[in-house]
Amino acid sequence: MGKKVIRLTEADIEKIVRQVIEEQRRRVQKDKGENRGVPNRKKYKSPIVPDWNGKLKGKIEFESLNDMALIATNISKNGYDMRVHSNLTKSVLKGTPKEPGKPTKTLETIVIPGSSLPYADNMVKPDFVKYPEAKAVFDDIAQKISTYINAGGGDKLTNVTIKGSADSARPTTKVPKGYTSLDHPGGTPYGGKTDPNEMNQYLADTRASEYANALKTSIKELTNFDLNITVLPGDNYYGQEGKRGEEFRKITLTPNAPPLDSPTEIPAPEVDNTTEELKFISEPAIITYSHDGVSEDIDGYIVKENPNGGQFIGISREKFETLSIPSFDGTMKAKIERGKDLYVDGFFVGPLKKVKDAPVKFHSYTTPPILFAGPITAHISNRNTDIESQGVVNIMYLEDYYFLLY
Repeated sequence: MGKKVIRLTEADIEKIVRQVIEEQRRRVQKDKGENRGVPNRKKYKSPIVPDWNGKLKGKIEFESLNDMALIATNISKNGYDMRVHSNLTKSVLKGTPKEPGKPTKTLETIVIPGSSLPYADNMVKPDFVKYPEAKAVFDDIAQKISTYINAGGGDKLTNVTIKGSADSARPTTKVPKGYTSLDHPGGTPYGGKTDPNEMNQYLADTRASEYANALKTSIKELTNFDLNITVLPGDNYYGQEGKRGEEFRKITLTPNAPPLDSPTEIPAPEVDNTTEELKFISEPAIITYSHDGVSEDIDGYIVKENPNGGQFIGISREKFETLSIPSFDGTMKAKIERGKDLYVDGFFVGPLKKVKDAPVKFHSYTTPPILFAGPITAHISNRNTDIESQGVVNIMYLEDYYFLLY
């Protein structure tokens, strides 16, 4: 049988070329979309969800607290969708020893900058009424040390030191606005010293000493432990050129605390489970607070319904007010800086990383997520609960949030 000869007109050839070009375009679109894990926009896009249109900042919407809610679409040049995943913050009962081989976080040297110190000019005793932000810093330090002590580290704090500093400004006996007199111990300004250099040294040393006294009192109330803090001679920058400002008015606290391999067991309060009436059982616990791309252990509570209800994790309202914890709800602004750092409502969630490096497993909604950021601890609700030996405590419930890109 002879070969069949097909004669093509110029119009036929043009039509075939157009079909080949169109097929190649579709394959490229598929490679850039579905093959990279990016879902079909028309299928999954919600009309009320903001679209970043390939930009690195825009709005997101928390329609509900349900896991995997779609909160933004078409983010960055890769056209990612964003969803949110939430789960309970990590916790461990105070009466339960931590897993062997995983030492508790030790206490690092703490530097308190001049901007976070509670002193007016020429004053030496902490004034937490006029300086509430300094009080939040102070409370956080006291809480960290108390957590270490409650975990069994009290007898290891044998060399805690504190050192102050005073900048190059000339000290005076002028009473600052809002006060009636200088608060120097003994009632004599600067302990009777009149030489400016000695007066400046007095400020550096006495401010550190008074700060240490306040810390010891607070820690005693939290732990019933008498902490010894040694006051070292402070740094005196009087008259030195260029040594003026907050950097040269700091206080340095050095706990010198070794890691704890086997925290001492602290008995949890006994709970009466004999009643059939539904109530909330709250037990003190150590919980993980995630923020600014890092995590730390703080005092909190595990709350659960009696007998077999849901479980919640949180902290006291007083503790909550000293921390910076977001409440993700409604419409908020988000952005990705330097191509990797995610911020939501002004809070740094963390760098974007590959999902294989995530500490938890995420539900698969449509296609597997490619990148994640988090966790970041967020506030979800609050409730008054009765804590044995503590009375009624308003507990702020918390969850960890992860932001996922598809």
